[in-house]
Formats: sequence, C-alpha cells, structure tokens
Amino acid sequence: MDNLLERIKHHEGFRSRPYTCTEGHLTIGYGFAVKDLELDEDIAEEILLRKVQSLITRVRKKFNWLDSVPPAVQGVIVEMSYQMGVSGVSKFKKALHAMQMFQWKSAADELLDSRWAKQTPNRAKELSNIIRGLDG
Repeated sequence: MDNLLERIKHHEGFRSRPYTCTEGHLTIGYGFAVKDLELDEDIAEEILLRKVQSLITRVRKKFNWLDSVPPAVQGVIVEMSYQMGVSGVSKFKKALHAMQMFQWKSAADELLDSRWAKQTPNRAKELSNIIRGLDG
C-alpha cells in the first residue's frame, strides 16, 4: 500500500490550493476533484483548528493590542475575522477603538451599527452580546 500511495502522490503531485485539472474540474490536494469530496466531521474539525490557529497569528499581528483585552474580546475578533477576513474586521474602526479603551457598551453598539449586522443579524447579536456582557 505504501508504494501505491507514493506512486499516486508522485504522479498527481500535491497542490495546496484549488486548481482546474485537465478535465476542467476544480481540484485540490493529490488530484481530489472537489465535486467528489466528502468530509468526515473529524477531518473538517482538524482543518478548522489549523485555519483558526493560523488566523489567530494574523489577527495578533494586525491588532497588536489584542493581548491587553479579555479573552472573550479576542475570541469575538478572531471569529469575526474568520467570517470577514482580517481586513474586513479592520474596517470596524469605532468598535475596535472602543474595545481598546475597554468601552464595552460602545463597542457592542458599534458592532450592531454595521452592514455585517444586517447581513448576519443572529451572529452579530450574539457576538455583540459577548462584548456587552463585559460591562457589568
């Protein structure tokens, strides 16, 4: 089995990013056609864990003040970054400034005063309530 796997790996090659194969299918990894992929939940959780670990590094680099705020705030910023990207979260200037100043009510209000809150209201309410809950 080892020889078989090594031979397939050699002939397919590894691509960490999606590409279009010679048959026109979106493909990733060792020739995995995306249309044929099925993810077991444990594999999806492992991918999620790796993505979040990498994201935390990028978030900490962008928001160098993050370690000074409570872990709950850090988690909210990381989750928002997972959804919108770090550059998307960086547009929340008033909310981020309020978080840096430990002004939780103001930060929560600013999060809800956004296009993001209109597009994903349940998530926005839940995350803003985490921030608001630090106020008392």
